[in-house]
Amino acid sequence: MRNKNLILNSIFITGILVLFLNDHIFKFEFPGMLTGKLSDACGIVILPLLLTYIVPKVKEHSVWITMVLFTYWKSPYSQVVLDLYNQYVPIGISRVIDYSDLLVFVLLPIPYFLLKNDRYTASISIQKVNPMVIVLPSLLVLAATAPRKGGYVVMSKGNLHCYKCTLTIHQNSDTLLSKLSQNRIVFDSVVPFRFKDGPAGVNDAKRLFKHELIIGQDTLRNIDVTLISLKKNKTKIYFNGMDVSRKLTEEKLLNKLRRHYEKLIFEELERNL
Repeated sequence: MRNKNLILNSIFITGILVLFLNDHIFKFEFPGMLTGKLSDACGIVILPLLLTYIVPKVKEHSVWITMVLFTYWKSPYSQVVLDLYNQYVPIGISRVIDYSDLLVFVLLPIPYFLLKNDRYTASISIQKVNPMVIVLPSLLVLAATAPRKGGYVVMSKGNLHCYKCTLTIHQNSDTLLSKLSQNRIVFDSVVPFRFKDGPAGVNDAKRLFKHELIIGQDTLRNIDVTLISLKKNKTKIYFNGMDVSRKLTEEKLLNKLRRHYEKLIFEELERNL
């Protein structure tokens, strides 16, 4: 018999909510070590509880099963499964191989305690809720733990990152770069690369880097841009990020800065095309 208290308790619900917000908002608004590890911390706590609810017979082993699944997911061996999944499922996923993520195993005593103490989970559970209201969203959140690389093509090394900051131009990438060069916007490096999970299955891309760009009275530094060649002579430009003064990196200013520089750069590119 399924124990609905395993997924209706406040710890599970808080964990799945934080996981969703972190993967789709916090990681990109506040990139750093904390948000980088927060999703793994939430996942390692809630997964044994969800597994036990769905398959009650694994209750005694769900913590160990979680350890094995998590280790496999964080290893290169899972790439085959990841590629197969992204090929057929519309909600694509990606992951970073980082063995330091395994440190979240120190949190496994939390789900172990909840699995062993039914009275405690009952005391912190919402009783008058259908478990499916929690199960279905939880599966969707866990299945989309990170955006496809089409949404976040590359991570800029600058201290200001931009997620889904894009502009589509009705020209191919070579023509676009030629026109920019004619207007004295020349990138310091143009590096072609290929990736498997690009938008609409596109594999060809160029990563551009410019140490300095003067727009009006603004001097922008270490600008990181990616060009994706689309069909019908279209190019999608991703503004990945740049460096801003360390004095301006207070969290309350990041959103305004990101929007300001995204608009500034895209307006300058369009003006010169």
